[in-house]
Amino acid sequence: MILLLTLLLACDAKSPPPDDTGSSDGGTSDGGGTGDGGGTGDGGADVPFSEVEVALHPEIRSLLTVSWTQAEATTSWVEVEVDPGVWSPSPALLREPGGATQIVVGVPYDHTVNLRVVDEHGHESESQSATTGVLPVGFPGWSLLASEPDIWEPTGHFLLGSINGDAGGWDEGHYWMWVIDRQGRLVWAMPGIDEHFTIYLRQSLDGDILWDVSTYWSDFDGGAGSQIHRMKLDGVITQTIDAPGMHHCFIELPDRSILWGAATSNSEVLQRRNPDGSEDTVWDCRPFYAELGLTDWCHTNSIFYSEERDTLLLSFPTDRTFVAEVDYETGEELRWFGHIPDAWGFDPPASAFEYQHGATWTDAGTLLVSSQRSPVDIEGVVREYELDEGEQVLRELWSFGEGDGIEARYAGEAHRLPGGNTLHNTGTTPRVREITPDGVVAWDLEFRGYRLIGRTTWVEDLYRLAP
Repeated sequence: MILLLTLLLACDAKSPPPDDTGSSDGGTSDGGGTGDGGGTGDGGADVPFSEVEVALHPEIRSLLTVSWTQAEATTSWVEVEVDPGVWSPSPALLREPGGATQIVVGVPYDHTVNLRVVDEHGHESESQSATTGVLPVGFPGWSLLASEPDIWEPTGHFLLGSINGDAGGWDEGHYWMWVIDRQGRLVWAMPGIDEHFTIYLRQSLDGDILWDVSTYWSDFDGGAGSQIHRMKLDGVITQTIDAPGMHHCFIELPDRSILWGAATSNSEVLQRRNPDGSEDTVWDCRPFYAELGLTDWCHTNSIFYSEERDTLLLSFPTDRTFVAEVDYETGEELRWFGHIPDAWGFDPPASAFEYQHGATWTDAGTLLVSSQRSPVDIEGVVREYELDEGEQVLRELWSFGEGDGIEARYAGEAHRLPGGNTLHNTGTTPRVREITPDGVVAWDLEFRGYRLIGRTTWVEDLYRLAP
């Protein structure tokens, strides 16, 4: 296993937002805390905790480790006070007598917190204070532009994403992975590897972080060195999957197999790594292109799997941009939408997507995409369509972003959240907005400069990603 030397972590999902916003300007404090672990708590004078100490992780300076000696077997946990008066618990675990430790997530960089050990009987240790390390050098600046807690997505506590650390777009740079809390505070940040692309970071089905290392655009090797890593927030890689040809996206399927778009000569196949380590090809673009007489480069910028439909939804940012639905078991192209032969139409015609990214199905069965406004206008918009099977037409139901002046020259994506809001980022204009069905901006985060932001998703429980 490889221990990546980096930075970490997250903040209190339950805490009320303070008046200030996130900033890239850090302080200078960098220290842990210790104490004798005394105290009475609500459970009386005989507190079963002693030698309570708090330390910063030796490499990841926003990760706190609390250690103590426990006198008896009991279910215990650590509580952390990130914001005044709000104590957030770690998972409760049955621990045997003796030494115990708990890694604490939920703490922003350069932030002083209080921590205490608590058990199921109401005992609690005296609180200890600790200060996390300063913000990582080289992480791009950002600002929280809007925040309306009353209309937030209820499960959206921490935003997980990636971004090019170097201004200038998407094609060169050093990528960062990061987590930012609802208050706009950076709580975890980790650089990628060299100048390889990391743009499709995701939470795995089993509570790990899966992240891509694509050499296609950095080494111009056709993606020969591309890989997918599995790890927790401590940066320890527990699995590496070779993904030759990967240039944009990958997904994890319900059976835990990994699927990625693998570049071939001017084309692409969808390659699958099965849980037993075997590989096979799920779909080959070449016969499809040949049937339709298409000659430009075939490559996907996003892949979405629908378990209900048992299909793959593929988005293609080619010269004649389109979206196709493919049967997962047979590889048959079922339907396609956009600007290629035999594609469905749009109603109204002006609602046609252009250079779309991040196509998904919503729970209601509608199609959601991040798109440029028109062939001559690169303003980033979200478009949602219902499917008219009889007429083979996409009818626009909802859109957002027109007139806001936020460009999406490259990339971007949109996701429908469980509570009904939509999360939209605009690619090389690195902006992430959460929008209500009525078109109200509930949350708005902006990174500074012209740089590519990768896939962004809300994480409900950051402890699920902790070691």
